[in-house]
Amino acid sequence: MKEAMICMLTFLAAVLITLPGTTMADELKVTESTTMTWVAGGVGGGWYVQAGGIARMIAEKEPNIILKVVPGGGVVNPVRVSRHKDDFGWGITFVDKMALKGLAPVYKKPNPDVRSLGGIFGIYHIHVLGAADKGVTTMAQLADLVKAGKKVKVAAPMKGTSDLPLMNTILGFYGISLDDIKKAGGKVFHAVYSDMVNLYKDKHVDFVFTHLGLPGAAITEMTVSRDSSLLSLSDDCINHLNAELGTLALDSGRSMIPKGTYKGQTDDVSTVVSAGELIVNKDVPDNVAYTVIKIICENTEELYSINPANKNFKPETGWKNVALPLHPGAEKYYKDAGLMK
Repeated sequence: MKEAMICMLTFLAAVLITLPGTTMADELKVTESTTMTWVAGGVGGGWYVQAGGIARMIAEKEPNIILKVVPGGGVVNPVRVSRHKDDFGWGITFVDKMALKGLAPVYKKPNPDVRSLGGIFGIYHIHVLGAADKGVTTMAQLADLVKAGKKVKVAAPMKGTSDLPLMNTILGFYGISLDDIKKAGGKVFHAVYSDMVNLYKDKHVDFVFTHLGLPGAAITEMTVSRDSSLLSLSDDCINHLNAELGTLALDSGRSMIPKGTYKGQTDDVSTVVSAGELIVNKDVPDNVAYTVIKIICENTEELYSINPANKNFKPETGWKNVALPLHPGAEKYYKDAGLMK
């Protein structure tokens, strides 16, 4: 009797394993129509159009998921997503990390409910440009000038922007600050990038701190107007920013401005690089998050045709190049696909 019962249980288990609808993949299918919002950038801008193209691709592959694109911006997006005002959004790694932690002066309190689905969707490089006649080619050399009490004239991002804390963190790694530059008799101009061009052209400043995609139009214009050098940042600095703010790690292979990007640039220049990532609220159902990143990872040819920035996304490292914790649904997909151990 006992042997017969064991045989029956074994048979039933085998039947259950082979029955349709019992696999984990089936359990994660989206069976009911759901409409969610995706906060992007300004209407008609790059982020907005990029999100719209991906949202259409997702709806075509899984009609039960409708993602409505709404306007937003890099600083507000992680806050909106964390506070359930939107479900998905575009983010920038270092901004998202500051939002998660609530780092001043950009954020007044933490935003703990924002997660990531994957990256990289676009990359943005720190450019520290200096006049060639100053003979400075590394950030360490510039820091040494300030420490020695030399007068240095620089243009920095505007107060209140996310780029300024990023630049301040880099300066802090080298043991200086914008206030130190002023105390040494130098000058600091906070300006938008278009104004920086004129400041540099007219020699009101000799060094410029920017955070731009390649090639940066402002940097291109500056290097044409004056003989210039891009200042390199050390590997230790790149690793420090990765740990502190979630910029790309050195082993990403992206932490440089390739030679020939700008006039007179004969060598690769190592620098801090941030990246775009797809963010999501932690309470978005696992099956929705799983399905969205699955469609993105399994349709890369179509993804890349939507927007050139999408070509930076590689499924095998999509889980790695992010600043936020992965959403559980995304983590499960990367593991199921054998992309993540």
